[in-house]
Amino acid sequence: MTIRRREFMRRAALGTGAVLLLASATGASAVSAERPGRIVKVSAICIGCGGNHDAKLKLALDHLETSGEKGVDIACLPEMFAGERPEPISGATVSAVAEMARKHHMYVICPIREQDGDKRYNTAVLIDRDGKTMGSYRKVFVFWSEDNHAGREGVKVFDTDFGRISIFTCFDLNFPEIWREADEQDVEIVFWPSAYGGGRLLDAYASLYNYAVVPVGWGNIIDQTGKAAASAESPRPDQYIAELDLDQTFIHQDFTSEKLRRLMKEHPGEVLLDEETYRMEGWRFLKALTPGVRVRDLLSKYEIPTLREYRHRSRTLINEAREKGLSISLKLPGAPKP
Repeated sequence: MTIRRREFMRRAALGTGAVLLLASATGASAVSAERPGRIVKVSAICIGCGGNHDAKLKLALDHLETSGEKGVDIACLPEMFAGERPEPISGATVSAVAEMARKHHMYVICPIREQDGDKRYNTAVLIDRDGKTMGSYRKVFVFWSEDNHAGREGVKVFDTDFGRISIFTCFDLNFPEIWREADEQDVEIVFWPSAYGGGRLLDAYASLYNYAVVPVGWGNIIDQTGKAAASAESPRPDQYIAELDLDQTFIHQDFTSEKLRRLMKEHPGEVLLDEETYRMEGWRFLKALTPGVRVRDLLSKYEIPTLREYRHRSRTLINEAREKGLSISLKLPGAPKP
């Protein structure tokens, strides 16, 4: 086992150690009767950046075969994984990967060095379950030695059948403004194809913005808590698969205590509530335990905003009040209801 793999599994183990309280929920809509929450299975294929095009493409397709056999919903390949030879999105690399996506009915993120007219871009192409190109992201913050053009389209958001995602690439890690923009657009997973590991900044973004991050440098898949995904497995060297529950979420302690008590009392036994691990932050973590239940449906029913919703609403209302010269108080229109 490599050092980086040992560290990944150590972090995954630590991520399961929270103190948890049990309660419950019922009455969620449009939910699988087989599993609680909203599960998506992701794969990070960490075969490295660059190399011989034909050899790397063959290796990538073999890894995608493994992902498909494991029932993955979306697999991500690394930054320019098949070398630096420029090609259009309609070229051989995307076409071959698209066929694998269609075969296994899964999404695939296929990064290439894109040739578009007289310009070259470090581009990640999103392929849908039918093998069709759904969209692409051109790296915004290109590294100095790449000899590529910087993307001008900014942050891209893609609505898949399992949730809302964005893609950033490698050097993009160092520029928090785009990671905040993903939060502002309610992204649920950020995929990060890269030539290196990334480390603590990835954990920090996931923890701060409460979205999952799937790094495709070393494969240390991170859930919305900023910790390594507890369900991670490695079916073969350099491939990491995890199940992410996009329903689990945080709420803030502000103005939610009475509503939360009522929710837990009226729906005993089906929701996990952690009030201890994030006490210093003033957060509470909730996760569905019973098949057919979604925490976010229950929060909506009891008029409890998620932490992200609370922040977004507060930012908007406080900024508007500042512009109007108004005092910030619970009497302000739209303010939280205790």
